[in-house]
Amino acid sequence: MKDLKWPVSACFILTWMFSGLKAEEPTRASRGLRLNELQLLGTHNSYHLAPDKVAMGLIRSVVPSEAKAIDVSQRALSEQLSHFGVRHLELDLYLDPKGSLFNKPVAYTMALNQKVEVPEFDKNKQMAQAGIKILHSPDFDYRTTVYTLTDALIEIKEWSDANQSHIPVFVLLELKSDSFSPLTRPVEWDEQGFEELEKTILKIWPRDRILTPDDVRGEKKTLQEAVLGIGWPEVEKVRGKIGFLLDNEGKVRDEYLSKSEILAGRLLFVSVDRRHPAAAWMKRNDPIGSFDEIRSLVDSGFLVRTRADAGTIEARTNDETRLRKAISSGAQLISTDFLEADPRFSGYRVHLDLPAE
Repeated sequence: MKDLKWPVSACFILTWMFSGLKAEEPTRASRGLRLNELQLLGTHNSYHLAPDKVAMGLIRSVVPSEAKAIDVSQRALSEQLSHFGVRHLELDLYLDPKGSLFNKPVAYTMALNQKVEVPEFDKNKQMAQAGIKILHSPDFDYRTTVYTLTDALIEIKEWSDANQSHIPVFVLLELKSDSFSPLTRPVEWDEQGFEELEKTILKIWPRDRILTPDDVRGEKKTLQEAVLGIGWPEVEKVRGKIGFLLDNEGKVRDEYLSKSEILAGRLLFVSVDRRHPAAAWMKRNDPIGSFDEIRSLVDSGFLVRTRADAGTIEARTNDETRLRKAISSGAQLISTDFLEADPRFSGYRVHLDLPAE
């Protein structure tokens, strides 16, 4: 692939025309570019560091395919934003209301006991403090560039403060309570957890710098009505902001919606069926199997996230098929594990500068 010189805005204007504009919608010539008319680069598990040799050995002995899938590391969030033009990130979040739930991973303890040299973990004892933590899976796949949600939000905001005219940054939040470890039992997410999540966000980000469902809905009755009838906001009106997307579907999403099916007063958008009152953003991670559906959703004005690669498969085979499908599907948020090529695998890396099929 050709090297890409990133423009200041780090966005890519979609080249197709939208066919579903309503009568009340101004023509493209008479209005500004809207958020759903961009195509933005992002990362999957944006915080992730590959397991060390002890942890990887344990994982490989039990689930070899999973060991291959998670053998990837990302740069710091601020580096992704500043040097690679990333405009959407993904964080996996665990509740830790009392602290110390994740501060002694089994694999790390084993490495210390066996006197095996591995990278240091949690030097500043952040995992011992109460608050929402960032990691992929307790005890084994626990390494991260940033330990807490608070620190991640501060890092993103510091970059945003220094680049106040940036295209809005979207952050996907997966609220996790699963564990493959029999020794660590995470806390289930519920309304109390959602309140802690939103309070944590608002401690770092002022409300007027967050793009929320209320902002997109405006005076319409539902988000779906606003998106289909008016569209997502114009880019120039929301520069310097951050938007939060709930990555979960199923039970966690439904509980988050139970307070308001139109997300009134909520900070996060949710992925739902296109007929739902809260429909504005959808997660469709398979751009090959969901290609036609993604095209239809995009043409209707919905925002869609998909993945250019998964499980390190494309990087190991240097296969751009899925990436090209993601781009030509029109999905506005395209995630990758490979901002840079991993020389152990191939030259595969994602730029979003490939021509569509």
